[in-house]
Amino acid sequence: MSTAEHDPRVTLHRAGERFRTRTGWLDSRHSFSAGAHYDPSNTHFGLLLLHNEDRVLPGRGYDEHPHRDTEIVTWVLEGELEHRDTGSGRAERVAPGQVQRLGAGSGVRHSEHATPAVGARFVQMWVVPDEPGGTPEYEVRDVPGTGEPVVLASGLARHRGTSLLALRQRDAALTVLRLTPGAGARLPAAPYLHAFVARGSAGLEAVTTATGTGPLGTGDVARIVDDGGGRRITAGPDGAEILVWEMHGALGY
Repeated sequence: MSTAEHDPRVTLHRAGERFRTRTGWLDSRHSFSAGAHYDPSNTHFGLLLLHNEDRVLPGRGYDEHPHRDTEIVTWVLEGELEHRDTGSGRAERVAPGQVQRLGAGSGVRHSEHATPAVGARFVQMWVVPDEPGGTPEYEVRDVPGTGEPVVLASGLARHRGTSLLALRQRDAALTVLRLTPGAGARLPAAPYLHAFVARGSAGLEAVTTATGTGPLGTGDVARIVDDGGGRRITAGPDGAEILVWEMHGALGY
């Protein structure tokens, strides 16, 4: 973990510093404490409880297991992921260019497996809902292939009617930035911002790390607190795909 010099609002977490779980079929990197990995100073950020990047072998994955009172958003980077759950009773395949949400509500059992033909690489993210309980919900949406930012999932009032998926959390939103080489975008103003580089590399405006100025690479995260908004993030020479959580609240507040 590198704390940005000259700007205490920004903390950089490099891909190689994340907790890692490896089994015969899974290679998972955790942004927060998970499973056998526990760090009391790194259990969540804002309203974000879990942020895992998983690589799963063909035909393997997470067998049926329960969830409740969690909003789960999944972004597939490679391959296909097959979802089954007891709430909707459906089996659905999710591929790159689609976003999936499971609102666990009062309780649901589900499974996630890579399809038999190819493995899968995906990012799974959990946020807490506004209220416990409720009917489980499941949705998949196609994401427009434009160069503009796309709000994937949101409970923010300003995104009502424009977000692809509706979160049951009024203080959180997830946006994807898909930037061509050298292109940039401005990050929103929020008490908590979590920017994860899923592909490529990017430079964050006005940040010099303890090890020198350098881009965020694939798998790196910038956690930003109490930012006034307008900070620019710019794609590197191969472009970038960046998942940005904007959060206007935190656990315990």
